[in-house]
Amino acid sequence: MQRKYISEIKEGEKVLLKGWIYEVRGLSNLKFLILRDCSGFVQAVVKDKILVGQISNLGLESVVEIEGKVKKANVKAEFVRKDIEVEVEKLEILNRAEKLPIQVNEKTVKSELPTRLDYRSLDVRKPRVQAIFKIQSTIVNSFREFFYKEKFMEIQPPGIIGCSTEGGTDLFEINYFDKKAYLAQSPQLYKQLMAISLEKVFSTSTVWRAEKHDTSKHINEIRQMDIEVAFVNDLEIMKYLEQVVQFIVKQILENCKKEIEILKLNLKVPFAKYLTYAEAIDVLNKHGFKLKIGDDFEPEAEKKLCALFPNSIVFTYEWPVEIKPFYIWPKEGSVSGGFDALYGGVEISSGGQRVHVPEILIKQLKSKKLKPEEFKWYVDAFRYGAPMHSGWSIGLERLTYAVCGLDNIREATLFPRDRRRLTP
Repeated sequence: MQRKYISEIKEGEKVLLKGWIYEVRGLSNLKFLILRDCSGFVQAVVKDKILVGQISNLGLESVVEIEGKVKKANVKAEFVRKDIEVEVEKLEILNRAEKLPIQVNEKTVKSELPTRLDYRSLDVRKPRVQAIFKIQSTIVNSFREFFYKEKFMEIQPPGIIGCSTEGGTDLFEINYFDKKAYLAQSPQLYKQLMAISLEKVFSTSTVWRAEKHDTSKHINEIRQMDIEVAFVNDLEIMKYLEQVVQFIVKQILENCKKEIEILKLNLKVPFAKYLTYAEAIDVLNKHGFKLKIGDDFEPEAEKKLCALFPNSIVFTYEWPVEIKPFYIWPKEGSVSGGFDALYGGVEISSGGQRVHVPEILIKQLKSKKLKPEEFKWYVDAFRYGAPMHSGWSIGLERLTYAVCGLDNIREATLFPRDRRRLTP
């Protein structure tokens, strides 16, 4: 008999199912077990005395194979299919589970996040945790879908680099044969070089940042979703960000209904609110902050802007040149072509128009106390016909964190890497 998945079985069928035992309950002569596979949960009824005895001593999360008849039912258990149950005729134990270090079926005791992360392969078996990563999978797939439809080319930038791409951010140094090298903190410089040649590019890549953060919204290994586009300015590139986040949320609403219900999300397609940096300062100061031009926004200020413009992607643009990276285009006066985007109370993206003129780029590098000769390969690329171009990046974990309303970004990261965690 060919195996079927729980989500596809129908009343009246005889089926073969494989999965994990999520729950066992019942009397000494009758057992109800909840079986889980990747498609869902189903209740199975065990009446045979021999099988009942086998199950009575079987630990939760043991892997089993069952055969039985699918019957109509009215099941009330959480997460479980409500319309049917399986009357078990045969049961084979494929692999017994030892005593669990954390509970997957958390009806009473809930484990703390650090312990959960220590046993992540067990933790992701929980419906709530699976819901987070189903939504994350939808986010990255929707990002790709959107930009393929927009005729972008997907590129694969390097993960090992010879110099800083951000200027002020700490890097992880590595030994690269007989040279000093670093783990990439951004695909920034490389996606620019592709945009000035291929015009419209995007990437999804892993980056590493060596800041010694210890907060609920920072990790040191990140998945980034980046785009870079030629012949567009900072305002035009922000529209791409607005549209793709709206598309991603629409896809989540359409394809993750069960996950939205499990996480109890009140998710809606967001609007967009555009403020210049100066306007944002003014708005915040009218609501109790004491900010001046040149100040960065602390987390409380970001949360406040999102609260003032609910269900919105809040764009703040034309930031001061001095607090943006060297590759951001300087506009007239002291403002730049750089922007940030806030959503769900946190910054999900930064970007802007880039410098495409070598002389200005050299000046910018020097102003950030960087050595132009170390960036010669990058600067020289703009000498051979480089159009204006703009781009941005979204942190995948940060967007998941915002969409799912999580308390800690580590919940949106399969195996977090931070200053205290390197395993599993």
